[in-house]
Amino acid sequence: MVMRRNWLPVVCLIAFVLAVTAWRAMTFAPTPQPVTLGLVDMQKLLDGYKALQEDDARFRQTAQRRQQMLDARELLEPKEWDELDALERKEMDGKLTDAERKRLEELRKLTDERRAEIDRLRLKGQLSDEERKRLEYLQNLQRTNQAKLKELFDKFRAELDEINLRITQMHRQRIRDAAKQVAQQLNLKLVLVGDEDAVLYAEPTLDITEQVLAILNSGK
Repeated sequence: MVMRRNWLPVVCLIAFVLAVTAWRAMTFAPTPQPVTLGLVDMQKLLDGYKALQEDDARFRQTAQRRQQMLDARELLEPKEWDELDALERKEMDGKLTDAERKRLEELRKLTDERRAEIDRLRLKGQLSDEERKRLEYLQNLQRTNQAKLKELFDKFRAELDEINLRITQMHRQRIRDAAKQVAQQLNLKLVLVGDEDAVLYAEPTLDITEQVLAILNSGK
């Protein structure tokens, strides 16, 4: 007679153990927490940030004016250079007379006129003695002014770097403050820049760019 093992009690025991384990897992597992993260599309933010765009436009205009000031002095004689400096200072103070304004425009055009004169003389096949002396004088004036132009360029660059740094720091802080305000409103614990090179995937609902922009553009 062959003895057969009764497997029913063993199966029941295993089932009971699994049931208890599952119950404990459900009971003691930490409750999933909601994601408290916000992302900002920085390029979209910068493109839509009105005050920043206005400051950037003003900065570009300032840089352009500085370049025009450099260009206008390339072929000026020392007295003309000093005269232009004085008239531009009066222009900034809004104290130019009509005659001074006319003279200012004449001085600003001199370098372009002299550049054209140099080009014309260089292209001319046969120069008279007077024309040769004139060309040599203008070329020497151009070389002599290089050192002063370099000094002025360095001065302008330092000024522009300072302006750029001040604008950048101011708007960076405003963006941080606006992001913090949105985070507090939405109970977010962390706000990150949603750089596509750094973020592989993100739910669109995490994007808070528009909310941050609304605060920035409201001026609050």
